[in-house]
Amino acid sequence: MYKETQHFRQPWLWVLLLGSLALVIYRGQPIHVGIMAGVLSLFWFLRLETRIDQEGIAYRWFPFQPTYRVIKWNQMEQVTVRRYSALGEFGGWGIRFSWNGTAHTVSGNWGIAIKQKGKKRTLLVGTQHPDEVRQRIGNEQLVGN
Repeated sequence: MYKETQHFRQPWLWVLLLGSLALVIYRGQPIHVGIMAGVLSLFWFLRLETRIDQEGIAYRWFPFQPTYRVIKWNQMEQVTVRRYSALGEFGGWGIRFSWNGTAHTVSGNWGIAIKQKGKKRTLLVGTQHPDEVRQRIGNEQLVGN
């Protein structure tokens, strides 16, 4: 089994968030400070978890999604690990929708592209370890199908 957990820890994001919090504190509006503190907490605790095993490829956004969304091997037409452009293809990171498909990404430019049987759009789940994922996908598909 392969597991990966990704957090929003990009320095540019935290400079932006903490700068916004500092500005709100400076302006002295308590309700806005509370809102910004909530946003910061959300980004700190939010994480994308991915699991690859004999059943298939599963992902979830913790804490909003308590259970994994599982795509079983027999539901997949094609699976590849590919480089992508978050801004160019999907308009950014997070849960994003485009004409070609849906992306679940946190950072970086590598993802697991899953073409499901009977569906036109591709699902892309971001990864920080493309070589490990490539190896695991090959091994699990042999076992899972």
